[in-house]
Amino acid sequence: MVAPSGPIPPDDFAKGAAVLSARYQLRYDPASLFRATGFTAGPDQVRLAEMLAALNDADARAVIMGRGGYGLLRILAGLQPELLLRAGKAIVGFSDGTLLLAQAARAGLAAIHGPVVRQLGRLDKQDHDALFAALEQPDARRLCAGLQGLVKGRAQGPLLGGNLEVFSRMFGTPYLPDLGGAILFFEEVGERPYRLDRLLTQMELAGVFRAAAGVVTGEFIGCDEPAASKLASPTANEVLRERLGRLSIPVALGAPIGHGRHNLALPYGTRVELDADAGTLDALEGAVA
Repeated sequence: MVAPSGPIPPDDFAKGAAVLSARYQLRYDPASLFRATGFTAGPDQVRLAEMLAALNDADARAVIMGRGGYGLLRILAGLQPELLLRAGKAIVGFSDGTLLLAQAARAGLAAIHGPVVRQLGRLDKQDHDALFAALEQPDARRLCAGLQGLVKGRAQGPLLGGNLEVFSRMFGTPYLPDLGGAILFFEEVGERPYRLDRLLTQMELAGVFRAAAGVVTGEFIGCDEPAASKLASPTANEVLRERLGRLSIPVALGAPIGHGRHNLALPYGTRVELDADAGTLDALEGAVA
């Protein structure tokens, strides 16, 4: 367990570690997980060194982020795809971890978009089991059902995406994975509707949706304008429906993924099938061998 982004509150860590330690043997350094330097868990060079040490740990089978927050962008240049591929470990994270998962995808290494340690203690058994399945099962399986079809159709492709704001920060850099034929998924927290509109419009202008084969949205938590606000605004859901409903590729809404009460673990970079008519997302292969 590592903290390449923000520091982890000890109480949240203890609850999440209890979930993991009931099934796995944990390796971590409390001094690095709880250390705070500004808004990150230590200086850039220290966090990078700790991340590389975890990846190169011969006894570790997986590397799980303790928390999202912010900080990975500042050390991204040191996490080259060949290093991740050589390590060959299952990497688990989300939110700020979107950047790390994307680099794994660039390397051709499957990863897992799933709960960080801080979040695990707040999630229920269904989410815990989904994470265990992602870490342990190589087989094809149903990831989620009950999605709301927005644009009809069915498509297959590698599953890429993550946090919408963080993902957008890779545009114009060499760190963005190849989006050709991808099924993209996005979640967000705390971004107001006009900012979501701006992000999605930027992606459209950048040709992202022309390259992709389909789109799935997760939860958008705290993204509506506050009730006391006098700003006339559509809701986050209305923005998603208006911006994505115009696309010519399959689109489905409502996956239990993100910063809310659920965060279903998904294989990242592996092939999936999105059926917007049936409201399903299926893994055609697992993230582990």
